[in-house]
Parts: sequence; structure tokens; C-alpha cells
Amino acid sequence: MTTLTEVKAWLADQLPALLEKYDVPAAAVAVLHQGEVVDDAAGTLNKATGVDATADSLFQIGSVTKLWTSTLVMQLVDEGLVDLDVPVRTYLPEFRIGDEQAAAVITTRMLLNHTAGFEGDIFTDTGVGDDCIERYLGVLHEVPQLFPPGEQFSYNNAGYCVLGRLVEVLREKTYDACLREHLFAPLGLTHSATGPYDAIMFRTAMGHIEMEPGAGL
Repeated sequence: MTTLTEVKAWLADQLPALLEKYDVPAAAVAVLHQGEVVDDAAGTLNKATGVDATADSLFQIGSVTKLWTSTLVMQLVDEGLVDLDVPVRTYLPEFRIGDEQAAAVITTRMLLNHTAGFEGDIFTDTGVGDDCIERYLGVLHEVPQLFPPGEQFSYNNAGYCVLGRLVEVLREKTYDACLREHLFAPLGLTHSATGPYDAIMFRTAMGHIEMEPGAGL
């Protein structure tokens, strides 16, 4: 059986080669086995500065944050504060979209499993203040309904913002505060951030775009 020592040696040998092969600036890898963790990192967090990646460097994780939001929602379910199958307006009367009939029947479960049916690619920036998610819900008032709620799957980014607001209302705290209290702290996540102002406190990977030689932005 492969030992963790062998895994660590493999990572140290292969990770730099994999980055070069796939033209990836940096990566951090962790392997958990029977309660023990082996981690390693390779590459450069920022090609402009040459800062090396470390195992505790921060990387943007994009829609993996939906797992954070769904966990916060399911904690509310476990506490008896949310019923997945009643309209989300039961807890969030402010929820409105272009189709009033649909808005009245969309449930928390539909938002979680991407079957709510309204247009979900709404990327309006509502800032970074404590009320940014609340203000985002106002952006949704006119979004169209693509199909009847619950009838099919359509990936919905906006729906998870609605869920984030649901968490805020029921916890009476910001989404960020809920994450820190109900997820980060119990898991011992000391190097986690939800925005650039927090991330700048740590070694954080910058995004890179591959461009043709001589091409400008």
C-alpha cells in the first residue's frame, strides 16, 4: 500500500512537471488519508512578482463556494428553521422575479438543485458592503422565467445568491459572518476569505490569462 511518505515524494517530483505540461502557473495539493494530511505546492502565484506558491496559499475556487452556501442552508434545515419544500418566500418575502406566479412557488430545494427555472446568469456587481446580497436580490425583479419551477435542470448562479440572502435573514448576520461562525471556525479554516480585502492578507494566487504574443488587453 502506498504510504503518505511516498505520496509526498510523488507530489514533490510530479507536481512541477504537471504544471509545466499543462501550462499552469501554480497549484497546491492536499491528500487526506485516515486523518493524516500530506500537502505540497509548486509554481508561481504571480508571474509579475515571482512569489512562490506554498501549501497554505489561497486560490480562487469559484462556484465551489456553492457547497459553502448549501451547507449553511442544510444546517438551517437540521435546526428545523427551513423546510426545503415550502416556497422560499415563506422565509424571504422580498424574493421577486419577472414571473410572479413562479416566484410564489419556487422552493428552497429548487434553488439548491438548480430547478427554479428563472434566468440565472445575472452578474451585476452590487459591491462589497454588508448589504450587497440584499441589493442583488433587487436586480432579479425583472429576470425572465425560462421554464416552470421544478420541471428541469438549468444551472443557476443567481439562485445561490438568493440562498445566501436566506441564510442572512434567518441568522440575522451577514453571509460572511455566517460562513466564519458556522463553517470556517468549526473546520479550523484559518486561511479562507470571501473577497479581495481579506485575501490580500495572505499569499494569494493571481489569475492569469494566456495571450498570443504581442496581443494587448
